[in-house]
Amino acid sequence: MRRSAPPSMRIGELATRVGVSTHVLRAWESRYALLTPTRSQGGYRLYGADDERRVREVLSLRDQGVSAMEAARQVLAAERAGTAAATGIAAEPGPDDAQSPEDAESRLRLDPPLLVAQLLDAITALDEDRAHAVLDTAFLDRSVESAVVDVLVPFFVRVGEMWELGRIGIAQEHFASSLVRRRLGALSMTWGLGTGPIAVLACPPGEFHDIILMSFGVLLGRAGWRVRYLGEDTPIPSLVSACRLTKPDAVVLASRRPSGFRAHARQLKALHEQHPLWIAGRGTTPRVLTEIGCHHLGPDIVADVALLTEAARARRRAAESAARESAARESATRQGAALEAAASEGAGLEAEDARPSGARSDSEPLA
Repeated sequence: MRRSAPPSMRIGELATRVGVSTHVLRAWESRYALLTPTRSQGGYRLYGADDERRVREVLSLRDQGVSAMEAARQVLAAERAGTAAATGIAAEPGPDDAQSPEDAESRLRLDPPLLVAQLLDAITALDEDRAHAVLDTAFLDRSVESAVVDVLVPFFVRVGEMWELGRIGIAQEHFASSLVRRRLGALSMTWGLGTGPIAVLACPPGEFHDIILMSFGVLLGRAGWRVRYLGEDTPIPSLVSACRLTKPDAVVLASRRPSGFRAHARQLKALHEQHPLWIAGRGTTPRVLTEIGCHHLGPDIVADVALLTEAARARRRAAESAARESAARESATRQGAALEAAASEGAGLEAEDARPSGARSDSEPLA
């Protein structure tokens, strides 16, 4: 049996040979596992004759009116069956063979770890096109909330872990940060719209990791909040000034280190007395919470959005109730004063009427 030549084509060359854009090829690879590239010593993805054959077979089926998803399923199923026949082993049904095409697509959509793994693979190779293709899949096939919570946040957490373990370099970590920040930035365009509660989001001085905080801001914005995002390394006086200007319903400060909070505990405690302060991140320890006396947000950012929203509503209800009570007290005070004035005026008239008709006041002139 003749062996196929080892993979040697970059994706651009493969795209030229088959007449399909690199974006489509990457989408077919991420969605349907149609391509199986290897890595060169330099870290480039290399494709071979088998990849080209599969793409051509999918294109042929598409010309016959078969969807790309179903075409890929048929091509891969036929390849598995052919391999089994060549080796004399009965073909076992693959995961897609026992499912309808719709089920296969749903299975992929419900598999965020696969998307996270593909993103990690892309950033390890500094392959921006490939990374954006995976993100396109995540955002096209899932809700924004799910894409952020189930794909982007776990991906960035894994990037941080891999960097700390030395499995990726600072270049990959910065590349991943830039990639995610641009995606989140596109979702933040509505932060200034609407009439919902206002949130000020920031990281304390010395904290430069704000991707999770930015993700939280995206979810807040989609829940109707107006977000004022100050971002990384924000001086506390600047934070206080921003709060004085915006009068926020919530202030969220995030830090990975307790010292990011403790170094400014006195100022943050004073800030919390003016505006509801919530702190988040690994730096949120029981000691920090005790020293500042503020609120705490946990690692579930979806639950945190609901918590902040309910807290803002409760605060607004309390403020409206207090305003009504104050107005009622003021009205009662005015009414009491009016009644007292009326009673005083009535008493004066009664005294005037009680005086004898012939009596003369000492101040009256003599005739």
